[in-house]
Amino acid sequence: MTQAKALPFIVRDPVVLAVIGLNGVILYLDAFPSVNAHFHVWIQWVDMLFIGYFVAEVFIKVRHYGSFRKYFADPWNVFDFIIIALSTPALVSPFISLSAENMGALTALRIVRILRLIRPMRLVPDANKLWPGIYRALRASVGILLILVFVNLLLSLMATLLFGGIPEAKEFFGNPFASMYSLLKVFTIEGWYEIPELLAERGVADHYILGLRIYFASIVLICGIFGFSIANAVFVDTLVADNSDELEEKVDKLYEELRQFRAEVARWSNKE
Repeated sequence: MTQAKALPFIVRDPVVLAVIGLNGVILYLDAFPSVNAHFHVWIQWVDMLFIGYFVAEVFIKVRHYGSFRKYFADPWNVFDFIIIALSTPALVSPFISLSAENMGALTALRIVRILRLIRPMRLVPDANKLWPGIYRALRASVGILLILVFVNLLLSLMATLLFGGIPEAKEFFGNPFASMYSLLKVFTIEGWYEIPELLAERGVADHYILGLRIYFASIVLICGIFGFSIANAVFVDTLVADNSDELEEKVDKLYEELRQFRAEVARWSNKE
């Protein structure tokens, strides 16, 4: 019997997953204003029961493993522990009364509760292959993303100098930060035609509109299409690189075996 099967039934993965699912349904319903207005107090107490279960889950597993050191030897247990530790402050939410000025703290507690819903990520099929692939892909994509950020900074500064002096365009290009946000939408091929049309309706001179359209069209082609296409290509290629390497290794072994077979056949032919 494996260690996972030897765990008490109440903290085995299927049971934990079912509890997380029920907890997700409760939190989802609580987000509806009509439900929250009538049942918020009850939902809070039910949610506290879920939190209590998750805290108990940690201690049951620690007892099963024998010590915290052995429990934390599994990276997924570390992941679970962090998520549960971050969600436990919600236990105090029913017992505190915050003024309107401090409602942000209560909102933060509610948001932290949602973190528990990402725990099923550890139960994704073939997660041991998927997450390392995603990690490799993210590392390989960092360089391209940094280049895109640098290009965005450069283009936003140019846009500020070119179009920031137009009074009607202040909200889009009045400063580098506003320009960066406007060009980020253009990067994602959103709003690249809306902004010029809006400025045209505001009476901006035709030559400015023409220059802005050419500028935006160039950004869409160079950064929006080619830039993100390259980033996606690198990400996907690196994500599946593990499978490609394994396939190439098998092909190399097959080629080596075929070469040895041919050499053996040639040796026996020479003997005859």
